[in-house]
Amino acid sequence: MLSPYVMRQSLPQRRASTNLIVLELGPTARVTVALLLMVALQTTLVRLPYFGFVFEHVDFILILTVFVGVQPRALRAALVGMTGGLLQDLVWGVLYGASGFTKMLIGYALAVVSVKFSLDSKVTRLLVLPLCSVVNTGLFAFFLYFFSMLPPGTTFRDVVRVGMFALLGNGLAGLALFPLGDRWLGKWIAVRSTDEPLAPRAF
Repeated sequence: MLSPYVMRQSLPQRRASTNLIVLELGPTARVTVALLLMVALQTTLVRLPYFGFVFEHVDFILILTVFVGVQPRALRAALVGMTGGLLQDLVWGVLYGASGFTKMLIGYALAVVSVKFSLDSKVTRLLVLPLCSVVNTGLFAFFLYFFSMLPPGTTFRDVVRVGMFALLGNGLAGLALFPLGDRWLGKWIAVRSTDEPLAPRAF
């Protein structure tokens, strides 16, 4: 004979109690969590002993900006790029606003281009990411040069070398992070054919 405890733990009740602890996050909350995770990951990995220098050429915020930007929602892409870039500027303190403005332009430009051309396929994203890495390095170096903050003795060849390392590092990191992004953000941020891509409610 079943005990009162077993009867209280019947299947319908277990399902009800399980549903109470399920936390459903919307797209804004998921993107916010992803931004904070990327900043924390960037900050942590570059400080690892012996291996930290490898992650100096991986821009996790840029990868997230590209992931969001290939969906034709300009407001969301611009806000993700700007917010993530400003967080990077706040953490690293090189030139406040430079990363935020650069990534905002990249995210917005990707979203606008994706209105005319489909960029959200798995292969296309991996092709777009290296290009965005080069643009990001070039724009950031330009801002440093414009405000006379480039390290003394830096040449154009040095900027190109850093850009190539960033291209390689972000490309390899994108191979691992894009599938994770598909699982965590994919169906929440994907634009459907009935959506208005550039509407004010785009976030």
